[in-house]
Amino acid sequence: MTSILQEAETRFIDSLRARYEADGFTFTAHPDRGDLPDFLGGYRPDALARKSGQNIVIEVKGRSGLADPRLQEIRRLFDGRPDWRLHVAVMGTDPLASVAIAGVEPAAIRAAVKEADALLAQGHRRAAFILAWSFLEAALRARGRAEVGRALSPGSVIQSLAMNGLIEADRERRLRDLIDLRNRIVHGDVEADPTTDEVELVLRTIDLVLEAEET
Repeated sequence: MTSILQEAETRFIDSLRARYEADGFTFTAHPDRGDLPDFLGGYRPDALARKSGQNIVIEVKGRSGLADPRLQEIRRLFDGRPDWRLHVAVMGTDPLASVAIAGVEPAAIRAAVKEADALLAQGHRRAAFILAWSFLEAALRARGRAEVGRALSPGSVIQSLAMNGLIEADRERRLRDLIDLRNRIVHGDVEADPTTDEVELVLRTIDLVLEAEET
């Protein structure tokens, strides 16, 4: 089991490397102490990604590892360090499994968005909301900023959009605030119900991403 987990982490870190290097970062897995800033002390992250003005320390965790109290201690190391930030990269419960996702042309995504717009106009906000999130991931993939064949979590989609300058900080924050609502609906919370404005936020973000593809 240990070897399987190690293999899973290695593959996961390799997928992170591909993503960061595609975005112009220099990526170092399991960096040596000499590669790290002094303020990290004895903390050794799983990876380091750097480019001009951006330094990202990467800690890989399984979902159960998010409860690790040491994470709060690690986060505090970055207080007052605007040029450095911590990225806690979460592996799935079965990180060796994959879902084959094909790339889609922008025209096909625009046609699909019209379905969500129609659902919203008919008052089916929850259905429109979930479709909008799936089409947002498709739009990111159409921009060539997501690995074809690999499914992404909503948080990863938003992070990739922000890292690539496709959305501004305020929109990133507002979308992140909706992740919990999206997850509640997907996992069967029948009381969860997005507002029209919340659905529109996701749908219009798709428009922005696709427009950026053409500029």
